[in-house]
Amino acid sequence: MKKLFSISIIFISATVLVACSNNKSTISENKEQPKTEQSTSTSSIEKTKPDNSQYKEVTSLLKGRLNPGNTEAATISIENNITTPDNTEPHDNIKISIIGETKESYRKSLEALNSNSATRDQNNDIVLVRMSISEFAKKLPDDKTTITIGYEKSDGQFEIIAKSSKVKDFNPIGEFQ
Repeated sequence: MKKLFSISIIFISATVLVACSNNKSTISENKEQPKTEQSTSTSSIEKTKPDNSQYKEVTSLLKGRLNPGNTEAATISIENNITTPDNTEPHDNIKISIIGETKESYRKSLEALNSNSATRDQNNDIVLVRMSISEFAKKLPDDKTTITIGYEKSDGQFEIIAKSSKVKDFNPIGEFQ
């Protein structure tokens, strides 16, 4: 419960920080060039690694808020050119996987909310996460990229708590009680 409270406070802080920050972006001049491999024949094959440097600012903010003092409450990865049932156009996704004790706490809160039996604190925890992800998504470099936060279920599926793009919240945020 202490970690859940800490994460909630962190999300509030992050929301305030995002809302109050100016819109200056740091653009890295160091762009990775595509690598070319020469095969035994006369053709060459280009292998390009996706340029995820455009997400550096947002992922740094997320890492700082989700893992204060290296608590390892969440992992962040970037999925490139994916499609989902609710977003069929290819897009990038910043995936936040909640782990450890924090995962269990959010699992209970989300299940209670989905079954209409959530306590006030459980409801507010989920609303706060959804609001925070929505605010972080407004810092994304384009309208197609999404941020998803959730946890791995026992059957290998990813349970989404919140998903937002710069222009759309895919989950209803809800209201504080």
